[in-house]
Amino acid sequence: MPTECPRCGSTLTTFALGGTEAIACDDCGFAGVEADHSGEPRNVESWEEALERFGRGGDR
Repeated sequence: MPTECPRCGSTLTTFALGGTEAIACDDCGFAGVEADHSGEPRNVESWEEALERFGRGGDR
């Protein structure tokens, strides 16, 4: 595991819990946590749709 932050070069802090480790930089906030962004795309509500729903009184 690297000891220097790839973003700013400061020393990384290692956190361990239940056999899993994560790294983070206290100086710039870099977090070496893997993330899965392959999920289904979210249906994003427009402002117009939100205001229309608000005018109806919620999700009725």
